[in-house]
Amino acid sequence: MKRLLVAILMALPLAAGAQTKVKETAVPQSVLLALEKTYESYKVKTWYQATGQYIAELVVDGQHGRAFFTATGDWQYSTFPVKVEECPTLMNTYFVNNYPGYRIRATEYVEEMNGDNYYRLTIQKKGLAAEEYEMIFDTRGKLLQTNAPDPDEVKRDYYTHNNPDEGGSTMNRDRRPRPVVDNPVVEKKGPTDAIVANFTKRYPPTRLSKGPEWVARDDDKMVAYYSNNQGAEFEAVYSLETQALVMTGKVLSEERYTSAILKYLKQAFRGEKYEVEKMVVYEYDAKYRGVDGKKPKPYTYVVVSQKQKGGGRTYTRMEFDNTAKFVGLLAQPLDEKDIQ
Repeated sequence: MKRLLVAILMALPLAAGAQTKVKETAVPQSVLLALEKTYESYKVKTWYQATGQYIAELVVDGQHGRAFFTATGDWQYSTFPVKVEECPTLMNTYFVNNYPGYRIRATEYVEEMNGDNYYRLTIQKKGLAAEEYEMIFDTRGKLLQTNAPDPDEVKRDYYTHNNPDEGGSTMNRDRRPRPVVDNPVVEKKGPTDAIVANFTKRYPPTRLSKGPEWVARDDDKMVAYYSNNQGAEFEAVYSLETQALVMTGKVLSEERYTSAILKYLKQAFRGEKYEVEKMVVYEYDAKYRGVDGKKPKPYTYVVVSQKQKGGGRTYTRMEFDNTAKFVGLLAQPLDEKDIQ
């Protein structure tokens, strides 16, 4: 799998590097011939040029993807976006069990010239402008390579953050009595005066029937859970760094669930029993801007539950963009108020 590591190193800078759109007449004949040899049936939508590379944005057997070639006409590899539910179960299970606090940003199927085909999973820790990591799985879902943090450390940090009163992870903890230590009491994180003042100005108590109940979310946000006088439930998400409102989430009533998302869930959970526990539409504040300087588009957060043998329920957490297109899975609740 030496070439696999080469492909990873090549793909990472490509995502950040400059790509220039070019006409097919500007593409070397050697590259065009290499594409013909690679795929019997295809349709090129757009050609791009990057440093030492030509990239064809194309459709192969109805599947949209990208094929990468050297400037001298050697095919390097091709990438095809795939849905999370179409990936091997072993791969998805590995992510959910080992990376709480992270979300899936992208999943791709990669074909290489030497026949090394694999899945590439891009993950990101929840939070604004968090670093992205890659995981490489074989076609059965076995992890081959990753630059993500050690999963034991991720789980330990996540547990410690969400269970501050227990002083650390339960992993590898023996059963011998431990000496009692007079530790200082860990106070729960709360909203700043500036955040409370901002919320109260926007939502005076006379307009609320319930709340606000303040809950910490991640390490950088505070959320006010509240209901208006009509009984509708909302979540106001504030940044602890800027003290400003980031976005507001409206919890949809069952009769207002997005039909396109319900249709997607019906297909994704085909043949399985499930319930939609929660559907929240998040819309960013008019003054908020993302790392690219633009106001992000709204998105929808969905929680689906399923009964398990022997009792209990498991929860699947998903995000959809403003067009109701599936974006990715979340491995854990958003915060302690979220459905556990």
